[in-house]
Amino acid sequence: MINQGIKKTAYISLATLAVSTLALAAPALHAATTANAKSKPKAITVKVGLMTMDDEDKAEWKVISNYAKKHGNVTIKYVQFTDYSQPNKALKNGDIDLNAFQHYFFLDNWNKENNGNLKPIAKTVIAPIRLYTKKGYKSVKDLPDKAQIAIPNDATNEGRSLVALQTAGLITLKKGVALATPSDIASNPKHIKIVLVDAAQTARSLSSVDAAFINNTFVSAAGLKFKSAIFVEPVNKASKKWINVIAARPNYKKNKAKYAAYKEIIKGYQQKKIKQLIKKYSDGTSLAAWDIKLK
Repeated sequence: MINQGIKKTAYISLATLAVSTLALAAPALHAATTANAKSKPKAITVKVGLMTMDDEDKAEWKVISNYAKKHGNVTIKYVQFTDYSQPNKALKNGDIDLNAFQHYFFLDNWNKENNGNLKPIAKTVIAPIRLYTKKGYKSVKDLPDKAQIAIPNDATNEGRSLVALQTAGLITLKKGVALATPSDIASNPKHIKIVLVDAAQTARSLSSVDAAFINNTFVSAAGLKFKSAIFVEPVNKASKKWINVIAARPNYKKNKAKYAAYKEIIKGYQQKKIKQLIKKYSDGTSLAAWDIKLK
């Protein structure tokens, strides 16, 4: 038979041990709870400016949104624009936080013309500009004398299209011109007539011209197939200026919470899933720009 004194002492010791264990566990539990609270960033909304979203944009930004929400508690609010003159103005004025629609050259030129200082903060995609036709021509060699060719009328894409026409062997440009216009055409053996059209309208112009340069953004919406182009701008070392970017205001690192959110958006964009979607929706004609080597 166990001595009652010993039994009582044993009960007291066990009770003391239990209290001590709880006392030790409490700070650890509190620390773990605090750590979990700290590990989840505060919810933040980032406004991203885009051109009118096509199926590719919707698919890609859905993936990016899910990534940013999961990893940074970031909600992306999309602001859509209808022409290229709007997104940079909105960014400069603070109406949006980021935009993703333009290449380096367009951004640099816009900054010069508008006393801006917007910054590229991430590479996205490079989409070679293409020449399309609905007149049955199989190549640029088939274009007739005095053919009408529509090109985008914004300065950078206008110059880009003219350089592409030179590369295609249809015209030559004056040397040393940084941003060509039709007045910089030095020779024009086929007497090609250049028709300047808003970039969003070049696809619609196909019914009235022989061919048109159409930015990839508008190809699918026009019911065209990417690989039906009769000329494709080559991708090489000279193509760096045509790499598309995500842009921000110059002080984008000042707000630490938003800067952290921007980094999550960039990570969300520069992932394998987006690379696969770029390839899928462009029929392999556009390239993820963040990990390519231009030769």
